[in-house]
Amino acid sequence: MLVTKEYGLVPSRSERICSGVNGTATRPAGGPAKRRRVRAAVGAVLAMAGEASAVSWWLPPNHSEHGAGMDSLFLLIFWITMAVMVGTFAVMIYFLVKYRYRPETKKAHYSQGNIKVEMAWTITPAIILAFISLYSKGVWDHYRHGKKDDTRKVARLLVVGQTFQWNVVYAGADGKLGRYLAYPKPTDKKWPKGADGKDFTFTFGKYEDTAGPADMPHDDAVAAINAYIDQENPLGKVFDPKEDPDGADDNWEKQPGRPIYVPKGRPVEVHLSSKDVLHSFFVPDLRVKLDAVPGLRGIVRFVATTTTKEIEDRPESRRTFANLDELAALIKTPEHEKLQIVIDEKSEPKAADAKAPGAWHDKRAGEWRYNGKDGKPIVNGRMQLNGQRIEALKGIGVKSITMVRPGFLDLVCAELCGQGHYTMQGQVIVLSDQEYAEQFETKPEAEEEADAGREKAAVARQ
Repeated sequence: MLVTKEYGLVPSRSERICSGVNGTATRPAGGPAKRRRVRAAVGAVLAMAGEASAVSWWLPPNHSEHGAGMDSLFLLIFWITMAVMVGTFAVMIYFLVKYRYRPETKKAHYSQGNIKVEMAWTITPAIILAFISLYSKGVWDHYRHGKKDDTRKVARLLVVGQTFQWNVVYAGADGKLGRYLAYPKPTDKKWPKGADGKDFTFTFGKYEDTAGPADMPHDDAVAAINAYIDQENPLGKVFDPKEDPDGADDNWEKQPGRPIYVPKGRPVEVHLSSKDVLHSFFVPDLRVKLDAVPGLRGIVRFVATTTTKEIEDRPESRRTFANLDELAALIKTPEHEKLQIVIDEKSEPKAADAKAPGAWHDKRAGEWRYNGKDGKPIVNGRMQLNGQRIEALKGIGVKSITMVRPGFLDLVCAELCGQGHYTMQGQVIVLSDQEYAEQFETKPEAEEEADAGREKAAVARQ
């Protein structure tokens, strides 16, 4: 396998012993000796849970701040239920053997039971469940609401599920999301404003340039609204700047399916909803999961701790193949078909110029590529390989190739939403804080010039 295992962020032993569920210092009542004993006991439990989580023998790698608490809670419940299961089966087997049928045994007789035993097996589970409830409350609050004293800037985005893709909208420079999923009704006399902010007319079938759905009979109006949604405004965005000033700078697209970008080291606030049926937004590597319900707005918060570029650069995410035939066989398997080729300054053989065969750096595109014998590119950096491309690379003298597993995090729908449910997949890409800000939180040049003009006018008036 290309990737053997990855280690999540696990607190040091001292942090695990001295931290409470919410990350605040915990001071048990009593003297110093008693506090040391309690800390040692709690620390031992959390250390075992944390170390088991770090080995990632069951769970996928964790790349979020709240994920360590979730993993510890998961493993704590797992080992408790495992112990109960093994103990129950052991007692069952013991009694099956001890009280098996034998001719010389006496017949069973009525028993009043044992009150002490009954109290023990009632009170003990109650104590365990109460402990798990209190522990999970802190983990849940950290996941859904974040840290109360967190002063880092929040990155807000809206994710809308639809069969069978995901839509994403970024809040823009003002950090505020606009209004979406606002669709016309059959009784509306006017269609919503167009993307240019002006009045909009819609032609549907025999009805030309209708001012609103009310211009048509009810059944035709419903069909026209569905056509309007599919063709003009899939997300139900409110374009009128007077009705929705917050949405003027949002980064959005009509068509669903683009990757979801989030920043590293900053709180991310995902507003979640659905256009049609029940979906479930699930990113296992970020320990994020919440149902997307039509008509409701769910919110999840998390902080990513690793960029996808950092994941790609890890030694366990890369592998160099000296045998290209082995690579050709490997990429045919489903688990390796998404591997991408790495071309950089170390790639051999080098091309003498842009038209010569070999590795060449395309300054205009800002990427490396392998040229063929005819000077045309065989493959660009980070592209997926196939058998034909591998043969072409062998033809120009390439003897070794480095492959990387793409660093994006998988987004899946964890709720059965139709026959194409299995295809409802997406990619979550974690950028650095600076990259995210430049791409999604910078005002367009026209707006910056307008703001600068307003500032100069204000100064002149003063």
